[in-house]
Amino acid sequence: MRCFVGLPLPQEWQDRLAMLRDHLRAPGRTPADARQPALADLLRRLRWTPPGNWHLTLRFLGNVPTPRIPELTTALAEVAFAPFTLAVGRAGAFPARGAPRVLWLGLTRGGKECASLAGAVNAALAPLGFAPEGRPFAPHLTLARVHAARGIDRPEHDRQEHGPRGAERVACTRPEGESAFPAFPQAAGARAALLAALLAALLAAIDAGITRAASPWPACMVREMVLWRSDLGGPHPVYTPLAVLPARG
Repeated sequence: MRCFVGLPLPQEWQDRLAMLRDHLRAPGRTPADARQPALADLLRRLRWTPPGNWHLTLRFLGNVPTPRIPELTTALAEVAFAPFTLAVGRAGAFPARGAPRVLWLGLTRGGKECASLAGAVNAALAPLGFAPEGRPFAPHLTLARVHAARGIDRPEHDRQEHGPRGAERVACTRPEGESAFPAFPQAAGARAALLAALLAALLAAIDAGITRAASPWPACMVREMVLWRSDLGGPHPVYTPLAVLPARG
């Protein structure tokens, strides 16, 4: 079974993310622009994470034989972490080169704790044969995935739902040091320039939807991490918790 370790998000965040998605889907919500038809086409090709599925991935494990779940749970139960706070940040996209495949939301608070916890998870699982991933950890919430759009090239390969290969995620640290925000490529050609403009407009619309909300986006407390099973095959992945590991300390 496909498994990953992550942090659940509270219902209020799930609801606000759904409202943000609906806001962007509504006609006329995106910034006025001479390329509005192309931007609308890009919006139509977004496959949004469904409400209830938003989470923060600490480690994607891939296919794990069912008999190994108990030892995974035991190892993860040894990871000690204190409760900590998450606060939402700005939107970004990856990969950093070529057509974007994933839109995501970063953090302004809690990123360091997430990175520390992800490192502890890797250390706990390494003796079981799960070698650490060869890429830096960049905490993010996946907002949507981008289907191939007209006039925009897509790589032949595509990564599983929990992020691209390390070489494809190029990030720069924001001043607060909490959230990674990828730099968009300075590629040659009118098509690349159009894509960059569309992406910038879309990310600006996402940021505006957060900062101009009727009430401030609340911070949330992380009190547990979860070992999830991920089942594909339907219109969206179905996540089933296999073990809930509470914070302590």
